[in-house]
Amino acid sequence: MLSGPYYPRSFTILVIVAMGVLIVPLASGLINAVHVLQGVVDTQRQFTRSSLAITRDVRQIVEAVSQLQRAAGQYHLLQDTEFGPALRQSFDELHAQLSQLDTQLTDPRSRTTLAALETRSQALYRQVRPGEFLDSDQFQALGPAFDSLHDVARTLLVQADAAVQHELQALEGTVQATRRRLIVLALALIPLTLVLAGVFSWMINRPIKQIKASIQQLGLADLRPLPAISGPQDIVELGREIDWLRQRLQALEEQKLRFLRHVSHELKTPLASLREGVALLGDELVGSLNSRQRSIVGIMDSGSRDLQKRIEDLIRYSSMMRDAAPLPATPQVLDDALDAVLARQRLAIDARHIEVETQFAVVTLHAERGQLETVLDNLLSNAVKFSPEGGRILVKSAPANGAVEVWVCDQGDGIPEAERTRIFEPFFQGERQPLSTVRGSGLGLSIVRESLRAAGGDVEVVDLPSWSTCFRLWWPDSRGPFNQTHTE
Repeated sequence: MLSGPYYPRSFTILVIVAMGVLIVPLASGLINAVHVLQGVVDTQRQFTRSSLAITRDVRQIVEAVSQLQRAAGQYHLLQDTEFGPALRQSFDELHAQLSQLDTQLTDPRSRTTLAALETRSQALYRQVRPGEFLDSDQFQALGPAFDSLHDVARTLLVQADAAVQHELQALEGTVQATRRRLIVLALALIPLTLVLAGVFSWMINRPIKQIKASIQQLGLADLRPLPAISGPQDIVELGREIDWLRQRLQALEEQKLRFLRHVSHELKTPLASLREGVALLGDELVGSLNSRQRSIVGIMDSGSRDLQKRIEDLIRYSSMMRDAAPLPATPQVLDDALDAVLARQRLAIDARHIEVETQFAVVTLHAERGQLETVLDNLLSNAVKFSPEGGRILVKSAPANGAVEVWVCDQGDGIPEAERTRIFEPFFQGERQPLSTVRGSGLGLSIVRESLRAAGGDVEVVDLPSWSTCFRLWWPDSRGPFNQTHTE
């Protein structure tokens, strides 16, 4: 059980790495989105400042042209030298505003108009500058030049507004492109994150599923070597501990079976002597017996037979647990096997006046004869033991999905719901025991289950109307696969 090269040493580190790797694309996407949005905000802020400044300066230029015309009119029409500084100041302000606007405008048409406005304003100023007064007619003759200057200034205002609108459209295009970029980024991050999440989920769940499978295998008493567990080092160590537990369970199971074999064989020798002694007494070879003595001999014989059956159950159970290889199956007639079992139990059945009913929809099944009789013998003896005086026992068969179902039902007190999952455990005995019989060994139903599972079948307790206890058995049918998914 070695950790793979793609696993860290610790499961905790694996989880932390997984979280970190999953956060990286999301964090990078978020940082990129914030950066892009910040760029858009900065561009919009810069556009707002520049557009407001351009609009303000162009409107000031239009006002400065009007101010220049008023200052020139005051100077020349009033023929007053005191208005000379105002005329020069008006021209200087107009020139300063044109120079400032020259650094802000980027639109070629606006810049051309700005250059024409500056050229015409300088030419006009040379005609109206202080130093020599113009008469009324001369000044009126400059009216078209002032009108042309006003027209150029208004044209600049219109072109500046158009340039601002164009920049606004370009900004909206940038915003839309940024939006599409963020959407594409999100769409790319989602599958990437899902793929990374799937990879790390597989890496995290794989060792957990392997451990779960190992625990389930142990829970089913399957002590074969466990599948290798790959993952972080601490998970691999946990897998080694589970395998150590398997080895311990295997050793304990072997000790238990060895103990059962030894005890069974140790008991068989004195039991054989006891049985022989009881037989000699019963045959009156050592002297005649009175009725009281015969009754005692009968009790001893019954007790020795019961003890022999328990010892045989122990030997049979330990043999099945030691050698789980399936026995060769051949077609068996269910009636014949049942008759052989009933013949061995005829005295007990007749003594309790029990009626055995059969309903065979399938008359033959594939099984090993001894195994089949062992299963029927244990179930029938169990049914006889728990059936009331004059009760009935039902044995029926029916075809199933790739199997043959065999039912054995009785009219006893039934099995409590809480005990149904435990009655097949070795040595388990339920609370409802007949008062008139000796308690059994608790191995009969365990032998039934192990026999069926060794043959590829199974057994369970089911409910059937008018019957208090029903065992349903599945025997694999050689004509098709056995499906262990059953419905009641």
